[in-house]
Amino acid sequence: MSKVDLKAKPYHLSDDDIKWVQDTIASMSIEEKIGQLFVNMGSSRTEEYLTNMLNNYHIGAVRYNPGKSEEVYDQNKILQENSKIPLLIAANTEAGGNGACTDGLKLD
Repeated sequence: MSKVDLKAKPYHLSDDDIKWVQDTIASMSIEEKIGQLFVNMGSSRTEEYLTNMLNNYHIGAVRYNPGKSEEVYDQNKILQENSKIPLLIAANTEAGGNGACTDGLKLD
């Protein structure tokens, strides 16, 4: 198996960044590693629901349904502040900002 060069494209990580990646992976349980493969659809924005997804399923990403920008901001803040590992956050934005936030701009 070939080793990934984290200093090369597209990563360009520093020695400190690489150490963080290696230490983080080494500290993860098998359940946490498996959880990184899953994207939650963000069906609720309550803090209880979001922290439950993180603590019980160790999700690696969330794809949320559109909401008001304040709701989306609060959701992302709760997720990132409570996640052991930064999450990938995705949204449908191919038609503009209203795919992420209902008060965003729609592109025609």
